[in-house]
Amino acid sequence: MSRGSNSSGLRRYNERVLLAALRQRGAASKSDLARSTNLTAQAVTRIVDDLEQTGLVRREGRRLGGKGQPSTLYALNPHGAYAIGAKVGRRGVELLLMDFGGRTQHKLEYEREMPEPAFVLERIENGIAELTAKLSPPEARKLAGVGVAMPWFMGAWGRELEVSPERVREWEEISFADELQARTSLPVFFENDCSAAAAAELQFGDGEDNFLYVYLGTFVGGGLILNGNLEPGVHGNAGALASMPVPASGLDSVPAPAGPFDALYNRASLFGLRRHLKAHGIELVFATELETVMDSARPLVQEWMEDCADALVFALLSAVGILDLEAIVIDAPLPRFLLDELVDMVSRRIRQAARPELFVPAIRAGTLGADAIAVGGAILPLYSNFAPDKTVLLKGGVPERVSV
Repeated sequence: MSRGSNSSGLRRYNERVLLAALRQRGAASKSDLARSTNLTAQAVTRIVDDLEQTGLVRREGRRLGGKGQPSTLYALNPHGAYAIGAKVGRRGVELLLMDFGGRTQHKLEYEREMPEPAFVLERIENGIAELTAKLSPPEARKLAGVGVAMPWFMGAWGRELEVSPERVREWEEISFADELQARTSLPVFFENDCSAAAAAELQFGDGEDNFLYVYLGTFVGGGLILNGNLEPGVHGNAGALASMPVPASGLDSVPAPAGPFDALYNRASLFGLRRHLKAHGIELVFATELETVMDSARPLVQEWMEDCADALVFALLSAVGILDLEAIVIDAPLPRFLLDELVDMVSRRIRQAARPELFVPAIRAGTLGADAIAVGGAILPLYSNFAPDKTVLLKGGVPERVSV
């Protein structure tokens, strides 16, 4: 054992390992868990019995067949814990209540173009109260906290979004984390919006442990998952794709770049899609309005998708040349049929453009779409309290909260 560890910390760590195994498998017997976690049968029996008694695990029937007695199956108890996730974006606020099984119980949405900090704080404070009221008093005591997923620099890109200097200054001057924590007694956890979405994809996606997550929101961002963990990078900025250099766009709506290259956000983002539609007489504020104009906007959307796919191929080939990955996951708050078309475009084009000696990972659509960031927020308190983070083994506590 490493210096500083102790039997109590080891026990908590093993509890989290078993909870993570149950989250991945869905349902498993004690012998299944012992094999998959390399813990002894006796240790698994003691821990699972304790987790069942505390309400984090419940019995899910019995497995019949095979030799010997039928096996009792165990699964996470959805009512064992709850978390509130908040997505703070440049087009509004979304909150959801998630149970321990990962299911969204209730959701609240407030659309507002480049909201001011006061609007966001008020909506989150009121949303926490409204969602907590959906729980019974015993359930409310199981709230693990509030996870907030938001851009690290809300005031950035003000010129592109035509945001007033006053609004930009409000976001630059406020201590948002302190202001929000003062409004709730629940612990509050923060993460970059696209990194949180990557963590959500890790939990609820197709099971890859090594992938680059790409989220096309107002701008483009991402997260990097390596060996089953979110890799933040030295400055917490891994997966910051927006400024990656790409060739100039061929769309008539995209301004010519100042230098030899454009930036990825200019070609692969909902900001770019709205700009292209606006240049041709179709003005949208929120992505949710897109389906209402698809009959007339379809040719323009197709033009943007082709330009977006070309830019993504250029950026992703650069990433693949450095990272050895199982998959690249592309997600966006777009209608599902459009997201699937875009992913197919990128997948075909990246294989056509890649050199024979380059390993190209699978390219697939994300699992959660528009809810990815809010779900990622809700994961933060559950991860801090129940995931097998090794800081629990070595320090006997949960990771420190990240401030904005």
